[in-house]
Amino acid sequence: MKSSIWSKLAHIGLLLPILIATVFSAMPVFADTTPNTVNVTLHKRVFDTGQVPAAKENSGVVDNDFGGAPLANVTFTAYDVTAQYLRLRQAGQTAQNAVATVQHDALTAVPSYATKLSDGTTGNDGNVTFANLAAKDGDKDKVYLFLETNSPTNITQRATPIVLALPVYQPGSDSQVNTDIHVYPKNEQTNAISKDLTTQSKSDLTVKLADGTSVYNATIGQTFSYQLQVAVPWNIHDKATFNVVDTPNLGIDDAASTVKINGLEQGTDYQIVATDATTTNGKGFKITFNTESANVQATAGKQLNITYDAVLTKAAVVDKGLNNTATLTIGNGSAITTTPVTGPEIYTGGASFVKVDKQSQAKLAGAVFQLVKLDSQGNIVSYANQAADGSYQWGTSANKATAFTTDSQGMLKLQGLTYSAKLPNNQRYALLETQAPTGYARLAKPVAFNVTKGSYANDQTISIENTKKGLLPATGGAGIYVFLGLGLVLMAGAAWWYKKHQVA
Repeated sequence: MKSSIWSKLAHIGLLLPILIATVFSAMPVFADTTPNTVNVTLHKRVFDTGQVPAAKENSGVVDNDFGGAPLANVTFTAYDVTAQYLRLRQAGQTAQNAVATVQHDALTAVPSYATKLSDGTTGNDGNVTFANLAAKDGDKDKVYLFLETNSPTNITQRATPIVLALPVYQPGSDSQVNTDIHVYPKNEQTNAISKDLTTQSKSDLTVKLADGTSVYNATIGQTFSYQLQVAVPWNIHDKATFNVVDTPNLGIDDAASTVKINGLEQGTDYQIVATDATTTNGKGFKITFNTESANVQATAGKQLNITYDAVLTKAAVVDKGLNNTATLTIGNGSAITTTPVTGPEIYTGGASFVKVDKQSQAKLAGAVFQLVKLDSQGNIVSYANQAADGSYQWGTSANKATAFTTDSQGMLKLQGLTYSAKLPNNQRYALLETQAPTGYARLAKPVAFNVTKGSYANDQTISIENTKKGLLPATGGAGIYVFLGLGLVLMAGAAWWYKKHQVA
């Protein structure tokens, strides 16, 4: 009996490995699905000033409705911050607090505990991918920091540091790990440099034309002021080159000595060098900023306000829009960004005249005029004295007025005048003839004319006519007796002929 039991147990023992193998072979096998690497794509988006949307959570997947526009040429650097994150967690911080602490540490500089991995620059699509980043550090999940380390010059604030603690799961899943992660850092963009006239100068120069449009108009010698707005990049401390060059058209001269920059001191924070006029440009200037200056570095992410004066010179071409170009240059070595901006156009006015014979329309040289202003009743209220620099000084003395004389072609051109629409109290320009061409009668009244945009053109030339004096001999001259004697001879002959025929 006992031998039979032991025999059965022996058979069971022999079968047990087979049974165990059969059971385990029938059970499902669960492999380790934790990924070894992940890819992280940053989609750089930029928004205009004031248009950055409220905080929006990244889902980790492609978001075609995130908004903004792609921003190229932004450099990001990836860092490993796993060790610090774990230290913070072991010190009792929650995962959210540990991420926030690392972000805060990276706001102004790279944390000392961050280990640099690689750099990447966004393309035209605004994207940059950091591929094959390790998912694990032993049995611990990796934590990465992504910092914006360089941006275009019109970006004054860099994106918030991105801290990515793995693993990241697919939206709506607690088990499916996302190995292709997409994040959308955003920036606000502004104009790298802008230029305009100051508010006061706009008021001084604006004139409304007959067609309802408005332009800026100045007279020779008139001073007006410009203002520049320069956006200082957030990383200006890393830039070796930071300067502004102002180059006006010929006819406008900058006054380099009037340059003022809010919050900065000339000689310490910046240097100014005046530039000479050329055959195509007026006098300008160059501002070179000291990027190592604490005051300049303190302007990072802010706007610099630069103001200066300029004057319209006699080189200004009438009816041609004159402007003033400022160029901002920022960068390092060969990585230099140059951004030009042009100011508003300024016009000066004028009028052209031709002196002619009233009957023959022959052109008359040598007519002398004074430029005057008339009131609404036609009375002269002021006379123009033109200085050597081409500017007009207006006074009440006719003796100090400049004499303008028609040339050999009878032409007279007045340049550099403000438009008539800017004259006060309905005043008008006029030419007062003080000396007529030889043999012609001087005009008794001033000739009024209008100056506006286009009035200087050839087809707008104003014709001024003079009448030739009568041809009478001078009183008491011998010439009259010749005519009297001839008359007596004729009368005597006529009398003789009459008597002869009467007798017959």
